[in-house]
Amino acid sequence: MNTIEQTVKYIRSKNAGPFWLTIDAFCNSAEDTRKVADAFEREREFIAHTYKVKPEDILVFCLNDIQVAKVSFPRVPIEGSRDERDMHGGQQYVSLLDILC
Repeated sequence: MNTIEQTVKYIRSKNAGPFWLTIDAFCNSAEDTRKVADAFEREREFIAHTYKVKPEDILVFCLNDIQVAKVSFPRVPIEGSRDERDMHGGQQYVSLLDILC
């Protein structure tokens, strides 16, 4: 079993507006895309705890046609707030790299 970091070709995180964050995992095959999307689903509780959101607010997408697995959730804190540490959301994917898939 590999980690997400070992499985994907490229991974990024970014804002999806000021209130949501999205993490895109670009994969090498449809099979890897499904593995990563399944890992995001399986680790929903971990993701919720890590990003301080409710598990039911996490959205997971498996886009096999373009070989991208995606996870989106509300931003806490919201973009531009006083407690914000990553204004563009560009570093938020790092916490998911060690998830097994």
